[in-house]
Amino acid sequence: MTKIQGNFPWNRPEVYTSFVQGNEAEAVYNLLKGSMANGMSYDAQTQTLIGSNVFAAARIESELRPFEIRVDNLRDLSRPEVMNMVKGRYYTGAPALILRSMDDSYERNLPIIKQLAEAVEKVNGIIQLPVLVSGFDVKEIEDKDGYGIAIVPRDDFRALHDIRLHGESNGKRFTEVDELGLPKFDRNGQRTWYAKQNGVSGLCLDRDLNAYSDSGNLAYSNDFGRVVLVSGEATQKTLERKL
Repeated sequence: MTKIQGNFPWNRPEVYTSFVQGNEAEAVYNLLKGSMANGMSYDAQTQTLIGSNVFAAARIESELRPFEIRVDNLRDLSRPEVMNMVKGRYYTGAPALILRSMDDSYERNLPIIKQLAEAVEKVNGIIQLPVLVSGFDVKEIEDKDGYGIAIVPRDDFRALHDIRLHGESNGKRFTEVDELGLPKFDRNGQRTWYAKQNGVSGLCLDRDLNAYSDSGNLAYSNDFGRVVLVSGEATQKTLERKL
C-alpha cells in the first residue's frame, strides 16, 4: 500500500511575479533619474514603488537582469499571473517601444524615434515598420527637444516587425495571443488592442485588461501604475526550492 506523503501533481504558475515592493524597493526607486522618475514615487509605509513608464521599466529591468528577473514583456501582459495582479486596480507598462513611422504628432518623441531607427538599422540592416523594440537600457543626456533620455541597446536588443502592430489594428478585439504575446485578432474577443496611428508609443496593460499602445507621452505615469517583475525559468527553480 502506498504511504500518503502529499506527493500530488500540483499546478505551478508558469512565472513568478511581484511588484517592486519590500526592502529593496527604495533602492530601485533611487535608480530613476530625470524622465525615468516622471510620475514615479516611493511609498515608505508599504515599501512600494508607485507609477510606471517605459523609461523607468527599462532602467529597472537592466539593473535586475543579473538576478534573472525581467519587467513584464508583451507576452507577460497576457499571462494570468500578471493580469490578476492589475485587474480592476492598476496598469503596468512593458520596457518596450513600438515604432510605426518616422514622424510623430507628439514632437517630443522625435529624438527617440531617431535613436530607435539608428539602432534598428544597425541590428536588422533595414527598417521595416512597424516594429516592436525591446532589450534596451536608458540613460540621461542633455536634450532640450526631447525627454533627456538616450536609448542604449543591450545584448538582447530586438526589433520585431509584425503588421499587427500597425495603427490600423486600433480597436480590434482579441482574447488569445501567440507565443510572442501578439494578439490573435477575433471580432468576438474579450479584450481590445489600442494602437497609435504614427510615431512611437509605449505598451501597457490597463486595469480593464486591454492592451494600450496608443500613448503619446512616453514619460507619463500616475499613481495607478505598477512595475511588475517576472522571474525567469532559472529563478523559478530557485524559488521553488525555497517553497
